[in-house]
Amino acid sequence: MRDILSLVVKNVISLKLYFLYGFFFASFFTPIGIWAGKKFNIIDIPKNENGRNKVHTLPVPLTGGIVIYSSFVLLFLLIHKFTPQFTGLFIGATIIFLGMSLDDKYNISVGKKFAIQFAAAFIIIITGTKFTFITNPFNGTLVNLGWIGIIFSAIWIVGITNALNIIDGLDGLASGIAAICSITLSVVAIYKGNIPLALLLLGISGTLVAFLIYNFHPARIFLGDAGAELLGFLLASISMMGAYKTATLFTMAVPLLTLGIPITEVVTSIFRRTRKEMSPFHYDLGHIHYRLLEKGWSQRRIAIFYYLVTTTLSVTGLYIAFGVR
Repeated sequence: MRDILSLVVKNVISLKLYFLYGFFFASFFTPIGIWAGKKFNIIDIPKNENGRNKVHTLPVPLTGGIVIYSSFVLLFLLIHKFTPQFTGLFIGATIIFLGMSLDDKYNISVGKKFAIQFAAAFIIIITGTKFTFITNPFNGTLVNLGWIGIIFSAIWIVGITNALNIIDGLDGLASGIAAICSITLSVVAIYKGNIPLALLLLGISGTLVAFLIYNFHPARIFLGDAGAELLGFLLASISMMGAYKTATLFTMAVPLLTLGIPITEVVTSIFRRTRKEMSPFHYDLGHIHYRLLEKGWSQRRIAIFYYLVTTTLSVTGLYIAFGVR
């Protein structure tokens, strides 16, 4: 913990600055995203052509992806670190943003969405970001994962990409959770001495805090698939970069716990829909946040509750990773 504090003190100006950069970028791009959604009719309406009722009552632009991606690009250029891993992250993020923007506009098939997600994950893997070894926490020996590491890496990226999208069902839910996750992962990056990664994560968290001004209930803009899946992709990929290339069961507690709510939603959704003999990809209202809404909780109360749970899980993960040694 002393190592973390010393690195924070040493880089405190840069860390603050990149958070403010992200906040400023999103403050600039969010009104543009709202305008673009209305201009090009990329709108989420309360009742779509399939007759599926939504939680919101007014049409809302689905163009939050423009905000997240534009801010990410500027942060990437400011950090000016063009290593294979960072370049792969940029290319993969671009694939996700463009592909899911098409989904927001034209509602592409599940198969096409998975093809885009796995293509982006493949870029991440071939540029050197993957689980290569796992360290036995009891004796310190390294276990080479081989091709299993590649499969696990792809599943991790695609799974978290979709997990953030699944919890993006209420105003401010996914963006707030992603902001907390970004800050948590930045602590790990600082601990590992990966300051460029920490700067990127803090920039993303600043972006999301500014975006939340428009996205918190009542939302004036939604993340859309482009925004939610881009955030999931970034968090999944960044959690593997540097800090987790060689992973112990203890350090893996951080991403597993800080992303605990999205992961739980994915697992429970698959079991729930399979038990009802439905497709795992079929939309339903069985998610925990929808059940709380049915019980009379307001969207703001649910969002704040989820933020508190995510913060608690994040602190627990950090304690397991660094406090029990």
